[in-house]
Amino acid sequence: MKFYADGNKSQTLMAHINGVKTNASVFADDFASGAWGALLGDWHDLGKFTEEFQYYMLEDGPRVEHAAPGGRYATDQFDDPLRKLALQFSITCHHTGLQNSETLRKRLAGAAQLLQGAIKNAPVDLLSRELPSWPAWLTPPSVNADRQEIDGWKKDLEFWIRMLHSCLVDADWLDAEKRDPCTPNRPDFPSIIVLRDKLDASIDEKVSATQKDNWTPVNEQRQEVLNACRNAAMSDVGFFSLTVPTGGGKTLSGMSFALNHAVENKLKRVIVVIPYTSIIGQNASVYAEVFGRENVIEHHSNLTPEKDTERNRLASENWDAPIIVTTNVQFFESLYANKNSKLRKLHNISRSVIILDEVQSLPPKLLYPILDAIRELREHYGCSIVLSTATQPALKERKVFMCGLKEVKEIIPDTMKLARNLARVNVAWETDGVMEYTDISKRILAENMQRVLVVTHKRKDARELADLLPKGTYHISASMCPAHREDILAEVKKNLGLEDLSLPVRLVSTQLIEAGVDIDFPVVFRALAGLDSISQTAGRCNREGKIIEGGQLIVFRASTEPPPGVLRVGKSITESLMKASEADYVACCADGSLDLSSPELYNTYFRLFYSGVQLDGAGVQNARTQLDFPEVAQRFQMIDSKTYPVVVPYRTAYGKLETVRAKFKPLREDFRALQPFIVQIYSPEFDKLCNVGAIDSLHEKAFYYLTPQYQRLYDERFGLVVTEENLFPDCSVLVQ
Repeated sequence: MKFYADGNKSQTLMAHINGVKTNASVFADDFASGAWGALLGDWHDLGKFTEEFQYYMLEDGPRVEHAAPGGRYATDQFDDPLRKLALQFSITCHHTGLQNSETLRKRLAGAAQLLQGAIKNAPVDLLSRELPSWPAWLTPPSVNADRQEIDGWKKDLEFWIRMLHSCLVDADWLDAEKRDPCTPNRPDFPSIIVLRDKLDASIDEKVSATQKDNWTPVNEQRQEVLNACRNAAMSDVGFFSLTVPTGGGKTLSGMSFALNHAVENKLKRVIVVIPYTSIIGQNASVYAEVFGRENVIEHHSNLTPEKDTERNRLASENWDAPIIVTTNVQFFESLYANKNSKLRKLHNISRSVIILDEVQSLPPKLLYPILDAIRELREHYGCSIVLSTATQPALKERKVFMCGLKEVKEIIPDTMKLARNLARVNVAWETDGVMEYTDISKRILAENMQRVLVVTHKRKDARELADLLPKGTYHISASMCPAHREDILAEVKKNLGLEDLSLPVRLVSTQLIEAGVDIDFPVVFRALAGLDSISQTAGRCNREGKIIEGGQLIVFRASTEPPPGVLRVGKSITESLMKASEADYVACCADGSLDLSSPELYNTYFRLFYSGVQLDGAGVQNARTQLDFPEVAQRFQMIDSKTYPVVVPYRTAYGKLETVRAKFKPLREDFRALQPFIVQIYSPEFDKLCNVGAIDSLHEKAFYYLTPQYQRLYDERFGLVVTEENLFPDCSVLVQ
């Protein structure tokens, strides 16, 4: 009997097995596990050698399990209970995603009879394989090891199983693509060397042009940052920190380090990990201007249809591209996922340069498993990790922070000197008493502040202040959909760039404006918050250093508190540091106020911050030691609160919504087309809207949207505003 890999008889089973074996072996070679990858490929489809499976596949017979027999064969063939775990999990789960030990045990127990049929038909030489040795770094601890060492090894094992599973899944899917002549070809990309040369030439050209036309002290410091990055790139693989004040040119200088470092150490790709979808497009556009849009792969939920090309989609499936730009959520949740669609790309993270942008924004409650994953990638998978930020968190190992990172090399030779040279802001700490928003509005008008940014704690605060200021005052918050925010920011940037300084450009925003938004105001107000937030806001003040005497940052005590959780904890720690005397605390200015330009200040701040929060509040690490992959995925959720995506009536949103409504089965591009018009709503607000009939849904709740009589809740200035006062229907739309 001839055995096939698919129901169309387009590929023999042995051809498929050999193809998967070759790819899986090559993939796993990146972390010294090539023999393991080959064995996974050999046995992953042993179950297809049964007559029952061939009948199911070719003649539409009863469904038959085909993955578990290979796992069962590994169970019976080898005696070492620990070494065969990776084979059991990866082979048995290569279609279902990684399961827990109990589910695995039941599936293996039920595969005994099917295995006998497979052994009868499989080639004899395919069945004769040796169990590979452990990679040197994964040798099990001795029986006398302590609990901590044993648990550490279990987590190493768990991560290795994930990586091997990724090799098998990607190899399997790639080989299966060959069967379908309609499957598009995988995209080709320039080499790392070509991209490195293109970036360095582009930067050098810009520097040369700027030196002729508009060279400033800030440009001088950016050049110093670039030189430091290029010099440090010659280092061996390791942990690096890139501590550069906002506006110091981290985006391109960091990429220059990454590409030069990748060339020097023969690494495969650069992965830029960014915390917020609101700024990922801005950074990706900077890279696209240099490398070409087609060579910058974006993988995140806010991807627009124009960027969601077939090329981008294919490369996003397994990250087989030299430059990937993604989010914290996508990157870290994939590392701890159990579904194949997310796990598939993991092996391609090995031997990469990973830039963790705005690294201080990593969620504290998951910091322990996050740092453990970073350590794994550095120590066992050939990665270099760059911790990039203006406010470097205290992530290095110490006695009271044993989960920290060892041997982190700072790229900037003198971070204090750079911070001093890039200081462009005079800080006024006006925090002795509460400053009401009426006081701020009166002051802005009395002092004729034509160009001013105010950052508040909450959306309601931002609306209140914007209403107090003259007509034409801009507003930005998460109550607005991304397209709305982008339009406002574009107009603000345009007006800030005009030479007519008498044109008022006043913006009130929540902290959404802080991280990475390239905007420049001479005067900025910031409600008292965590030091990292205050520093990020300072980066929007005199960003280009055009005001020689310095911009003005006014830190005030608001009448409201930040939202509960880490934001409120951050404010509390800032207040405790403010109370410390100059004798007790060194990072102070001459007047005794906190020195925002001091890197040491943020080290102290984050030490205090991490000492007051649970670093594995979700219990991820314990679930990992149990090899409970679904439980780990469930516990490792980067976003705390449940939100609902609601399409709002902005620009062409509802026209696109009608297109989706008319389709029996919407396409991927239909979903993408609506992304710019979605506001994420928390459960309490969502429930209120549902209770009054303000929310409806399409396609089994794939989309929610405002019903016609409640579309007026989306305000052209403030976005979606839900209050007790306005939660009533506009019945006039029903009689038109």
